[in-house]
Formats: sequence, C-alpha cells, structure tokens
Amino acid sequence: MKIRFENHLSMVIRNEMKSLCIFIHYSKFHTIPLYVKLFVSELENYFDEIVIVYNERQLNDNNQFRSSKVTTFASKNDGYDFGHFYRYYSQIDTSCYYQIACINDSNILINRLDHVFKWANDSSLDFWGLLDSHEKPWFSTHQNNYHIQSHFLVFNRKAIEELNNYLGQVEIEKIIEEKDPKQQRRLVIDRWEIGLSNYLFSKGLNGKSYICSEAFFINKGKYRHYRANIGYKYYKELIEAGVPVIKKKLIVDSGRKSIFRTKACWEDVIRTYGNHDWDINGVINELKKMKHGSIR
Repeated sequence: MKIRFENHLSMVIRNEMKSLCIFIHYSKFHTIPLYVKLFVSELENYFDEIVIVYNERQLNDNNQFRSSKVTTFASKNDGYDFGHFYRYYSQIDTSCYYQIACINDSNILINRLDHVFKWANDSSLDFWGLLDSHEKPWFSTHQNNYHIQSHFLVFNRKAIEELNNYLGQVEIEKIIEEKDPKQQRRLVIDRWEIGLSNYLFSKGLNGKSYICSEAFFINKGKYRHYRANIGYKYYKELIEAGVPVIKKKLIVDSGRKSIFRTKACWEDVIRTYGNHDWDINGVINELKKMKHGSIR
C-alpha cells in the first residue's frame, strides 16, 4: 500500500486543509456502543472529518450517525489498532490535512475534551496525546522507551510528514502478517507505540502529553512509580487532573485483575465526574451488559 504525500505542501493554505480523526473501534457485538457514539460526538467538536474504522462484522446500526462529518470503514482484524489505522491511512491523500488524529475506543470518555484541546492549541506542538509513558517492556528494542501513548495521538503538519516517512521504512507487512498474536502485539508496541515517538523526537519534533507522568508521580510523592502504567493504576487521580477517561478493560475485562476496590467504585467515579448532560446511566448500564456478555 502506497502512502500518497505531495511535495508542494508549503503552497497549500491551511484554511483550505482539513482535520481528520481516525477513530479505531473493536467489538465482537453487532452494534456500535453508546460510549463510542458519545466519544465520537464529542470529537466532532474538534475535527472536520471523523472516520470510524471498525473490525469487519455485521452492524445493526451502521447508519445511525446522522452527522455528515462521520463515516465508517470496515477493516480486517489484524495488526491490532496499528493495522486498522494503517489500512485506512494508506488510502488517503495526507496533503489535504493539517491535522490527523489516531484515537481508539480503549477509553471510556465521560466528559468534555475542550480544555485538553485548548491546552494543545496553545502549546504549538507538532504532535501530542493524553498520556505519556516511561514503561520498558522486556521485548523493547529501544534504549529510550519514553513515548506518547498511542490510544490518543494527534499529529500536526510536520508530524504528518514524518509519520509518512516512518511508515515508509517500518516493516509494516511483518507486523500485520505475524501469525502469533502475542508476538504481533509485541511488534505493535515496539514499532508503533514506542518506535513512532522515538522516531518523531529524533527528527526534532515537539511532542508532549496533557499529563506528564513523571511530574504527576512527583506531585503525588510516588516518584518511584513513574514507570508504571498511569492510565490503569491512577484512573481517579487522572480524572481529577483533567483527563476525563477510564480504561475500558478495567471495567469489562473479567480476565484482568481489577484495581477497583468494590464493584460499585467505577460506577461512582463515572456518576461523580461524568457529564450530566450526557446519557451517563446509559453508558453504565451498557458497560455492565458488556462485562457479562449480554450485548448482541
């Protein structure tokens, strides 16, 4: 697959370009969940175009997005989020966009993102995200493992150029065609999650996350934990700090050891910090059904 990228970008006026959000959605059910619809509805406030790239399956409500901004794109379920993103991204003319985001549905959005986007717009960044990480998985091939977490990444013009260059040299087919799911996941984390940030920083690009994990842990007096996965371990503190999301796995994945102290804890957090103008009760009820596998 060839990525089309024009050399005359400097001649294109930004006002004639658009912003695009590629929203990655995976589910085994035949509907698009309410929490995804609320997330996408909120993102409509910040992007000119949104495409929901979903794993190939029969959808009962494929046309329920009434906004002209939102379209859907079915994708083969290989390569994890990276594979879905690349499969759509490789088909577009990136010279048409001044901003492209890669956001996935691993988070449950419970409130507005306006303050996050205001911070990003005021910061003059080349690329940015919600959270960063210093985690070093045992299989990492990098000396410096600092990266912006890939569940919410926004690339501005310079970063789009370098993203194209990076995708032109990374072994994409090796990643997507890997048959062992565990090895494929490791490749995605190493080459996409960590490798992309490494590459962009090496090109002198300015990238930041809304929450700096190292500063966060210092402020909490927990500096020795700064390599921990902040999104899983300190979900409530992050919400209080302005990141209005909760990891979906913490709620619906029965195979993961939950960090919630009581079954009602995640509900209390969503009810307390969720946007009361949204259908928060609907989201809570939906998550309960997802946890017990009763959504079809």
